Amino acid sequence: MRKALVLIAFLLTPPAMADETLLPADLGERVVERFVAPTVTGFSAATEALVTTSDALCAAPSVAHLATTRAAFGEVVESWGRLSVLRFGPLVSDNRFETVFFWPDPRGVTLKQVQAALLEQDPNVTDPETLAGKSVALQNLFALDYLLAGTDAEMLATGDAHRCAYARAVAVMLSRHAHAIAAGWSEDAPIGGSFRDPGEDGYFRSQTEVMGELVKALLTGVDFVRSAELLPPLGETIADARGKRAPLWRSDLTVALVRAQLTGLHDLLEATGLNESLPDANVSPVRNVLFNLEQAAKAMDGITQPAEAAFGEVESRKRLDFVALQLGYSSTAIGEDMTASLGLAMGFNALDGD
Repeated sequence: MRKALVLIAFLLTPPAMADETLLPADLGERVVERFVAPTVTGFSAATEALVTTSDALCAAPSVAHLATTRAAFGEVVESWGRLSVLRFGPLVSDNRFETVFFWPDPRGVTLKQVQAALLEQDPNVTDPETLAGKSVALQNLFALDYLLAGTDAEMLATGDAHRCAYARAVAVMLSRHAHAIAAGWSEDAPIGGSFRDPGEDGYFRSQTEVMGELVKALLTGVDFVRSAELLPPLGETIADARGKRAPLWRSDLTVALVRAQLTGLHDLLEATGLNESLPDANVSPVRNVLFNLEQAAKAMDGITQPAEAAFGEVESRKRLDFVALQLGYSSTAIGEDMTASLGLAMGFNALDGD
C-alpha cells in the first residue's frame, strides 16, 4: 500500500516581508563555524575510518576486525545523523541524500537488491567505480547495515571475500560523498560561500533567505524523524509495533541515529545564536524548540533495548511516544510560532513520497 510521507517545503517570500533586523548580521557565517564545518568534517573522518577498518577486515578476516568495522560503521551513522539535518545545498545536490540514506523504503528495495547481489556474486558491486553506476539501493547505509549485520554477516569474520569487498566498496562510496559534501560547503563554493556572505548575486541574497533555508531544514528534519523513522515501527498500538520497520535495526543503531538527529537539530538551531540575540518578545519559540529537542534526546538515552524489541516494550515505547510527541510540538513551534516571531512569511507544499 502506498503511504504518503508529508514533508513541508517552505517557500520564502520576498525579503522585504521579513524583519531582517532580528537576524544576526553574521548568521550564515556563525552557523557554518559552529555547526556545519565540524559536522561535515566529522562525517568525512568517520567514513575514512570505515574504509580503513574495512580494508583490514578484508585483508585479514577475524572477529576482532569485524567488531572494529561494525564500531566504525556506528560512528558513521552517528555522524550522518547530525549531518542529515542540513538537508539542502550540498547534501541534496546530485541526489546525495537519497544515495546515502535511502529511506523510507517500504517495499524493501535495498534488502532485495543487496540479497540478489550477494546470491549472484555480482562482481560489479565490489568495485566502487562500477558500484557508483548501479542503483542507489545498493550503495547506501542500509546496504552496509545488511552486509555487516544481516543474515550470514558473521562469515565476514572467517572470510567472505565477495561480501567484504562489497562492504568496502560501499564504504568508499560513502567517503566520496562525504568529501563532495564538504567541498560544497567550502568558502569558495557557490552555496558555501553565499551562505556565509549572502548578496544580490549569490545563491542566497540575504540573511533572511539563509534563515528561511534553516527553518525549512529544521522543520523537514523534525517531521522526517517523526513520520518516517518513529511512527511506522510504533504503529497505532503496542500490538501494532514492528521494530523491524525502524531504520538500521539490524545493526542496533536506531537509537543512536535518532539521538544524533535530535542533537543535530538542536545544535543547528543553537548555532544561530537566536536564543541569545532575539528580544524577549521574540525569543520564546526558539527556546521552546531547543527545550523540546533536548528533552527528546534525553528520552532516547533511556532506551537500552534493541530497536527490534523496544518499539513493542512498554517502558521503551513510552519514551518513543514521548519523543514523537516532542517532535510534533517542535514542528508546530518551528512552522508557526518561530517563523512569526522572526517576521518570516512562509508558505508550504506537501510532497508525496513512497
